[in-house]
Amino acid sequence: MLRLQYQQQREKASLEQELAGLKDRNQTLRAQVDRLKTPAGVEEAARESLGLVKKGERVYIVTDGETTRPPEPQVGEQTRSITASETSVWTKVLDAVFGFR
Repeated sequence: MLRLQYQQQREKASLEQELAGLKDRNQTLRAQVDRLKTPAGVEEAARESLGLVKKGERVYIVTDGETTRPPEPQVGEQTRSITASETSVWTKVLDAVFGFR
């Protein structure tokens, strides 16, 4: 009985942590959508991701001689730091006793 209760409690904590990460990601995506609803946001996205320029503009590409890969676009962080209480000695002991993970 205690094992089942402990496993459910740990699963709940894990799911709550996952939910918080998803809420953070959702908030980031909403901010991006709101930005793309503006003319400035559309222009910025077209310039950055598609490499488009306005008529009459000149594009200069400066390289340092080495081939480099552009950084991956950041959509949003899905991870959260683990709190000290989650990694406490007691949690590790109880995980071992109840065979959690």
